[in-house]
Amino acid sequence: MDRIAAALELTVRPVAIYRSAEIPADADVPQGHCSIPPLLLKCARTGKKCAADKAHIYCHGAVSGFGFGGIPDRESTACAMSTGVPGSKHPAKLHFRNPDIAKARLSGIPDIGDGNDAIVFQDLGEAEAEKRPVEVVVFIADPTRISALAQLASFGYEGEGQAVIMPYGHACQQIYAIPAGEGMKEHPRAVVGFTDLYARRYIDRDKMTFAVPYSLYRRMEADVPSSFMGAEGWKDTLGRCL
Repeated sequence: MDRIAAALELTVRPVAIYRSAEIPADADVPQGHCSIPPLLLKCARTGKKCAADKAHIYCHGAVSGFGFGGIPDRESTACAMSTGVPGSKHPAKLHFRNPDIAKARLSGIPDIGDGNDAIVFQDLGEAEAEKRPVEVVVFIADPTRISALAQLASFGYEGEGQAVIMPYGHACQQIYAIPAGEGMKEHPRAVVGFTDLYARRYIDRDKMTFAVPYSLYRRMEADVPSSFMGAEGWKDTLGRCL
């Protein structure tokens, strides 16, 4: 395997995300408010296995984003993301004009899990070798490689609409909850993420995430030889864009 990694000459290894009954003994556990740096980014940059349960998640967004019970109050969240929660001391986010628009965008974020297990981030190659129950694969890449991944996801897509989406959500929702929800569909889509302006401070300015359900990753891997990535001249095209 590793056809995608080789074709794109990836400098950061793909990360596998899966669930476990408890935090593995050999996993690093996060500290601090935002869970993205000590989980996804640490695993991607160092290759170390990282994991957390609900007790080690300190951000409300990550509770739903990492599958520990979903968004608890969508009405209140829709208000917070738009005009503000009446009587709250916290200022309105103003991400949307009104709560109805916000609620419509939040509908794309599925409620996953019950908070009684752990989420694990591991180097994809290691996770596959150990036959872990991988749910989502996340690439961290520049716009050129994201563009190529998007085209590869579209290569064999037979569903309606586009094969790749860039939905609203916290970064954690974009790398796990939303793509995990896509994995439950007959025609799963890829999710471009890290459009969360709070979380962007933790990632290189020229990088975004490309998260896919594991079933879609396997299809994309199999498609590489017969797609543009396997064609003569692909390396030249890639080199001209980097």
